[in-house]
Amino acid sequence: MNEKINAETAEILGAFIGDGWIEKNLNGIYITGDMTEDKEYYDKYLGPLFCQKFSEVKPRKFKYWGVYGISCYKRKVISKCIKLGFKPGKKALTVKIPSNIFNSKEKEIIIPLLRGIFDADGSFWCEKSRAKTSSEWKRKYHYHPEFQITSISKGLLDQIKILLNSLDIESKVTLRCKKGIVCNRNVNNCYGLRIRKKKEIEKWFKIIGSSNPRHQTRFLTWKKIGYLPPRTNLNQRKEILNGKLDPKSFYE
Repeated sequence: MNEKINAETAEILGAFIGDGWIEKNLNGIYITGDMTEDKEYYDKYLGPLFCQKFSEVKPRKFKYWGVYGISCYKRKVISKCIKLGFKPGKKALTVKIPSNIFNSKEKEIIIPLLRGIFDADGSFWCEKSRAKTSSEWKRKYHYHPEFQITSISKGLLDQIKILLNSLDIESKVTLRCKKGIVCNRNVNNCYGLRIRKKKEIEKWFKIIGSSNPRHQTRFLTWKKIGYLPPRTNLNQRKEILNGKLDPKSFYE
């Protein structure tokens, strides 16, 4: 591999592993996300970062797929990406972290790669108490943090777990739904890498962090008020953090 990966290109590669693809004929590369919640991430972070490291791109809506993100159709750029470990063609079942990165001891490469994967294809939310409790507060508010990265490639999640172990972050890979049961439009086994312990989730955000405002505002809202109201949008969470919106109003 002639191209040398650095922290910035590793983070872009992570986002690609999470939710990107290269056309089989090598005519285009795409990295996409949610039309609303991820728009700021692509507009203000990943898009500019791709421009800096690869080529000028303009984040936009892809109405056919119902997503928002970036694309590039320059052969030289796509060739460079492939040399850095971006896998072309159908990759959902077989996607993995390139061996040269996975086997690397360079945390300055591993950490941004993991951050990119989470930012593109991870989730952070909070649940109410699942156990019987006398606490009305725990029964009412979504206070227990949950962290997950999903994939139909168990090999990828196993790799992530190994890398997290090296960073002293505890996680677990489990089967979320079996083959033959529709799960997020897939008919393959779907797996999840989960972190449920509060201190381990806090380690993730301290050591690895997030460049996506969707995840940042969810985590910061939980840290500030002790719970995260469900079904909030990015702007509402910003207003909660700025003291302009009462989070308890979501429970009225």
